[in-house]
Amino acid sequence: MDRLLAERDAALEVDPTFSGMPQSFIDWTWHTWLPSHLHRYEKQVEAHMLYLDSKIGTLNSELEKRVGGVLDDRDAAADLRDRLQRELDAREMAS
Repeated sequence: MDRLLAERDAALEVDPTFSGMPQSFIDWTWHTWLPSHLHRYEKQVEAHMLYLDSKIGTLNSELEKRVGGVLDDRDAAADLRDRLQRELDAREMAS
């Protein structure tokens, strides 16, 4: 906690309107704290990874439902445009 507060104070010196988690603290956590403490939290990390896998699957399904049809419409329009352009190009060559 002391480290977080020190990093927060340093960020506030640079920008008095700063809010949120200082990037320097996030970097320190990933590069220093986590590697040396991961053995204590391995089961929680594995459980969280399972949760994230489930969340990613749900989000992928939602994206497919929401944008799948739009992407299909975009592809169909692009295909039709290309086909029409080929017809115009062929007509110009024949002239």
